[in-house]
Parts: sequence; C-alpha cells; structure tokens
Amino acid sequence: MEKTDNQGCCSEHDRCLEILQLVLDGEASDTEKEYYMHHIEECMPCYRNYNIESEIRNILRSKLEKKPVPTDLVTVIRSKVNETA
Repeated sequence: MEKTDNQGCCSEHDRCLEILQLVLDGEASDTEKEYYMHHIEECMPCYRNYNIESEIRNILRSKLEKKPVPTDLVTVIRSKVNETA
C-alpha cells in the first residue's frame, strides 16, 4: 500500500526529503537509513525522488573535476575578510 495522499504526494513529504538528503550525504543514522529504504519500497513519489537525486549526484560527480586548492587559500580569504571588517 502506497503512503501517499489522494493527490499523489507522500504523506510524510517534508520528513522524507530531509532524510533523503541525509542518506545521500552519508550522514543518516542506521535507523533513518533503514526507515527510508523501507519507505521507498511502498511510496512511489519518494522512490522517484531517491532515484532522481541519486542520478543527479552521480552525473555531477562524473562531470566535475577535482582540482587542488592552494595551501594558503584559507589565509588569503581570512585576511581579505579582516580587511573589509
């Protein structure tokens, strides 16, 4: 049985979006992850959100190039902030 309202939205939409971000960021507790993975088995809107968000992150990871940051960058930024403060 789907956990959606009569408009096709998840009945726990806000909570699910919050947990989805935690799951995808690797910051969800075991309980949150277990809850969400079980939930998407029964809730098509959340299942779709999970797949879309996962794919977006995968595409971004594959397209973005990691570049080294200059070691003194933090120091330069701090000095600029202090100049304007």
